Amino acid sequence: MRFVTLVNGQTEVNPFEMRNRLPREMAATGIATPGNLSQANPFDVGQHRPPGAARALAENVTKPFRPSRLLPRYGNSMSNLALFGILAVIFTLMTLSVAANRKSVEKAWRGFLNENGLTVAQREAAGFVGITPYLLLYGSFLLNAGMFLFLIVRISKKETFNNLPFFFICMFVAAVIFLSKHLMLYITAWLFPVEKEVRRYNFLVIIFNCVLGLFLMPFNFLLAFAQESYQEFLLFWTLGLVVIFYIYRALRSSRISTKFLADNQFHFLLYLCAVEIAPVILVIKLAMIQTN
Repeated sequence: MRFVTLVNGQTEVNPFEMRNRLPREMAATGIATPGNLSQANPFDVGQHRPPGAARALAENVTKPFRPSRLLPRYGNSMSNLALFGILAVIFTLMTLSVAANRKSVEKAWRGFLNENGLTVAQREAAGFVGITPYLLLYGSFLLNAGMFLFLIVRISKKETFNNLPFFFICMFVAAVIFLSKHLMLYITAWLFPVEKEVRRYNFLVIIFNCVLGLFLMPFNFLLAFAQESYQEFLLFWTLGLVVIFYIYRALRSSRISTKFLADNQFHFLLYLCAVEIAPVILVIKLAMIQTN
């Protein structure tokens, strides 16, 4: 007589699991949950979780670097009276610089207009005594440039950075930007046999900045105390004037570098990108980051 025995296959619970070593909820059901994968069947597929080191990258929680977060934020703490006092001090220093040697202002203006005037001014500025009047004018330019930078930010974000510590930061930044250019020119003259041309270009930059400082002084007063409805118009008008100054300086300086274009095109292009174009693009990029 033949007996047939029907054996049902495994449905839910593994008969080989030691149920007394499993958690209660797993022992009751026999099904592993994603939260207990470490104690259940290691071959069960659970929800993917990024490792701890890459979790920030996977979730994209990184914050963009904004230098403005490091700047002092004391609100609208600088009054118009304090601003007028600072402008009065800058104007007094500029007046003393002009009164020390009035002929240097005339020579700087002639050097600004034509090449012959630049040659005469450079020849007479030899030595410490000859260059001192131009250095005084250049110092007043740095003060006016720092004030102009402060006024740009003050007009755009008056309630945030209108304070004295931020004003001194603007002065420091202006000094670093313009003095680092002269340092780069001295290094270039020391490394390459272009000392004569670099000295002439360096003096051309000094002359143009001295004249620009004289022009910035009245516009700084206008930007500081004009009505708010006219401040933006004056700001863009002054920026346009500064751009025209530097375009004119680029045209004048191109005459000095003409002799190097034929034989040293690569080195001239390298200097142009590294010293002239890259700093301007960097400043514009930082300004765009802050405005966005």
